[in-house]
Amino acid sequence: MNFGLFANFTKERFWEALPGILSWFEVTGQKLNVPEAFVEHSWANTGHPAINVMPEAEMLDASEMLLVFGGDGTILRTVQSINEREMPILGINVGGLGFLTQIPLEHCTQELDKIINGKYEVESRRMLRCTGDIDGPPLCALNEILIDKGGFVRVIEIETSINGEFLNSFVADGLLISTPTGSTGYSLSSGGPIVSPDADVFILNPICPHSLTNRPIIIPAEARLDITVRTEHDYFLLAADGQDIRKGQSRNTIHIEKAPFCAKLVKPEGSHFFQVLHSKLNWGADFRDKRRWSYKAR
Repeated sequence: MNFGLFANFTKERFWEALPGILSWFEVTGQKLNVPEAFVEHSWANTGHPAINVMPEAEMLDASEMLLVFGGDGTILRTVQSINEREMPILGINVGGLGFLTQIPLEHCTQELDKIINGKYEVESRRMLRCTGDIDGPPLCALNEILIDKGGFVRVIEIETSINGEFLNSFVADGLLISTPTGSTGYSLSSGGPIVSPDADVFILNPICPHSLTNRPIIIPAEARLDITVRTEHDYFLLAADGQDIRKGQSRNTIHIEKAPFCAKLVKPEGSHFFQVLHSKLNWGADFRDKRRWSYKAR
């Protein structure tokens, strides 16, 4: 099987684990395609028989699955790179919380053994696409598209319609349009709900709205959003997953809807969203010594 490599090359733990990972590739006869950036950062012997160094676009064409070493931010950068290519992505956690990078680094080769024996699942995650009066190609996001006032102090007005029906003019610092995958990211820290990744919905979440009645709203994923942003300045900011950041002109209209493609995330065998949620958010931790409660003894 041909694997491609994306990594946060600044992580020392990745470089420390790399020799053992390359040994696995050599023993099993699998191939690892690496981008030219690997050579720029690497102390490793790039003449290793398991390694093929090539430009990133060629690496994507030559690979059947991507191994992504880092945190959730590295996954998001990878999704931005592959865009419409629905390639399976296996996230190996070399970062912090790791909702998307579920495989601990020390379990990497055990998981690769399962994968080459066909023991894995691929989960499709809904994505967003933003078009309209923006520079460059459409913005695509796995977590969220952010409309933000940028570096300015005053709030902006975000006139929003759903399928042609007026919803609201949010007066706020910004507006988050999030996928279920993104519900545990920026949206969660802004007071949004946690949504199961298999739910076919999106979340609209105003950031610091001037009206306390403006609350997060869940809408069908088939909905189309038409949004006109008005500011006292010439522009506002648009950001896809905090990676692709553009300027939007004040009073211009943008359109946000589901992307015509999905992100494909490889799941470890037996992994379930609520199990991951329970673990990552440390739910159920006995921080109040609940063992002393009377019902525990019954």
